[in-house]
Amino acid sequence: MKKTLSPLLPSQHTCGHLGIMGHVGVGHVHSNAGFIQDDSVGFTLAAGFLKEAYPISTQIRRVWVDGDAFLVETEEGGVGRAVARRGITAHEARLAVAAEGRDALFSQGIVQSVFGRMYGQGVMEHAVALQAALCLAVVESFRLTHPRRLTFSSEGIEGNIGLCVGGVVELEGIPVSILATVNATDGGLGPVEDREGNVCIGDKATAMKALGLDRLPTVIVESKAFVPAVAKGLAQDTLWVRFNREHDNPVVGEALVAAGEKLGAALIHTDQAYLRSDTEMRRAVQALGRKIAGLGDALYLAGTSVEKVRVIAELATLVSEDAGGVTFMSEALHAQVAGGGLMPGTSAVLSMAVCEQPLKKTGAPELTEEDALAYRHLLLTAIPLLNAEIGRAQQFVSERLSVDLMENMLHRMVSM
Repeated sequence: MKKTLSPLLPSQHTCGHLGIMGHVGVGHVHSNAGFIQDDSVGFTLAAGFLKEAYPISTQIRRVWVDGDAFLVETEEGGVGRAVARRGITAHEARLAVAAEGRDALFSQGIVQSVFGRMYGQGVMEHAVALQAALCLAVVESFRLTHPRRLTFSSEGIEGNIGLCVGGVVELEGIPVSILATVNATDGGLGPVEDREGNVCIGDKATAMKALGLDRLPTVIVESKAFVPAVAKGLAQDTLWVRFNREHDNPVVGEALVAAGEKLGAALIHTDQAYLRSDTEMRRAVQALGRKIAGLGDALYLAGTSVEKVRVIAELATLVSEDAGGVTFMSEALHAQVAGGGLMPGTSAVLSMAVCEQPLKKTGAPELTEEDALAYRHLLLTAIPLLNAEIGRAQQFVSERLSVDLMENMLHRMVSM
C-alpha cells in the first residue's frame, strides 16, 4: 500500500535546500525527427506546487478578445493578455469561449480542444496567443493574491512577454524553492526559450537568486513527449529521467530514479542525455537552412501549379514542425546547457515519454490530471531522498558550476 504523501505547505524560509523548476514553451509543440510534445508540463507542475502551498483559483472565468489580443481571466481575478500577430477572427473568438470553466494550468490540452491542434513558429498565432494568455493569467492570479509572499519577474528577453513566479514550499520540514516560468514570444510566435530549465540570466536570474535557485541542486520538470525511437519500446506512457553524468548532477538524477523504484512506477532513465556541443545547434540550423534553400531553388524553377503546390507544402511542413527544433534556443546558450536548459552541475530532468497510440486521437501529447499526479507522486517521493544526499548533490554544483559561466555566455550571445 502506497504511503499517503504529506501536503506542501508555505515555508518561512527564504531559500530551499533544493529546487524544482519548470517552464512552458508557449507554442513549442513540434521539433525535427517526428518529436512532438506538450511543453507546458513543467509550468503546470511547478505552478501547481505553488498553488498547493499558496492557494489560488486557476479556473477560467472568462475568455474574450480585445483587438488582436486574447484576454483570459481566472476566478481569482488574474488576467493574462497576448496578441496574435495576424489578428483574431470572430470565428476564433467564438471558439475560444469553450475554454471557460477549464483549469488554466492545463493550457495545451485546452488550446488543442478549442482549435483542434497547435503549431508554433508563426503558423497558428491565434492558438499560441491563447496559450500564452492562459499561462500569464495563472501568474497574474498569484500576483493578485500573494504579492508579497511570492517572487515575480519577467523573462528578460527582447520580444518576449513571459513571466516567472516562485516561492518556497515545505514538505515534511524540507524547504524547497519552486520557480514556474512562462516562455512566450509576442505575437504568438516562437517561442524563444533562452530562459527555460534553470538557465540563470536576464530578469529571470533575479527571481532565481532571490530563492537561491542559482546554486541549488534542482529537478527540472519537462515535457510529455512523443519521441519515435523511444516510443517503439513503450506499452504505456512512462516517466523519463534524463541527465548527463559528466556535465549535470547525477545525485539529483539518482534520487528521481530511486523514487521511481520505491513507488514501482513505470520509469525509464539515462545518464547519457544532454551532451554539450559547441557545434550541434549550428549544424542543425545549417541543415534546415539547406533544406529550405533547396525548396527555394525548386520553387524558382517550378513552372506548373502541381510543382509549386508540392514545394510550398513541403516548406510548410519544415516551418511548422522541423523548425521548432532549432528556433527555440540560441546557439551559445545551447552549447552550455543543452536542449533542456540545464546549468552545469545543478540538475536532472523529469519528463514523460508517450507511446504512439494516444497521438492518433489528439495529434500531440496532452498532460492529463492523471499524468500530473504521477509526476507529483514521484517528485514528492524524491524530495526526501535527495535531501538525504544534499551534501553530495551540492558538491557537484560547487565543482561544475563556474561563477563566471553565465556572464561569459551572455556576452557571447550579445556579441553573436
